[in-house]
Amino acid sequence: MKLIDRNSDLAWLKDKTIGFYLGSFDPLHLGHEHVINSALKRGVVDEILIYPAPGGDRFKKRSDVLMRQKMLEARYKAQEHILLTRCTPKELQKLLGGRKVIGIIGSDLVLQKLLSDDLDLRNEYDQLFMRGKDLPVKHEKDTIGAVMALRADQFIVATRENEDLSALNGKILDRNIIEVIPSFSVSSSEIRERIRANQPITHLVSPAIAEAISAEGLYVK
Repeated sequence: MKLIDRNSDLAWLKDKTIGFYLGSFDPLHLGHEHVINSALKRGVVDEILIYPAPGGDRFKKRSDVLMRQKMLEARYKAQEHILLTRCTPKELQKLLGGRKVIGIIGSDLVLQKLLSDDLDLRNEYDQLFMRGKDLPVKHEKDTIGAVMALRADQFIVATRENEDLSALNGKILDRNIIEVIPSFSVSSSEIRERIRANQPITHLVSPAIAEAISAEGLYVK
């Protein structure tokens, strides 16, 4: 794992294909890890930048982003080909210098937002989602800024059980789906609910994540 900041020299990434995995990761679970490992093993990307959504948006309430970043760092400290950062979306955009990435996204985002039957919602997401646009000041540090910051013309899509995306013909509007990865039926909300109910989660998260959750007393309330 490499922890990059706004002063990092990323010249070594010049000829690398970077996957950009944006999500809440509240917490990271084995379904997320399966997607990450599969993308690397299949050789679709050389490095994966895992970026927890900063918050400050209307989409959902999340745990403190620093805590989620620390959990990711604990999990991936000994694993190669993983990039982590505490940069804001604006800093991240400057750091990567406008280079393209391959977006790693869930099929729920594809079907419910990018290909929504609500044309206004579809157009809003299509214009902003991973288009690499200049960030308005109000979004330099929030989740909307993270959604906009980097440009992806291709996607890896993680599907849920028994989900079929063949009708899309390998495209999300004007952008190509280059890989589909079937994932586990695990959700972060399920994990949080189990913790509040004092039920085990060791079959849903890695040991490092379970230890971090326990040590910090996360999700108890």
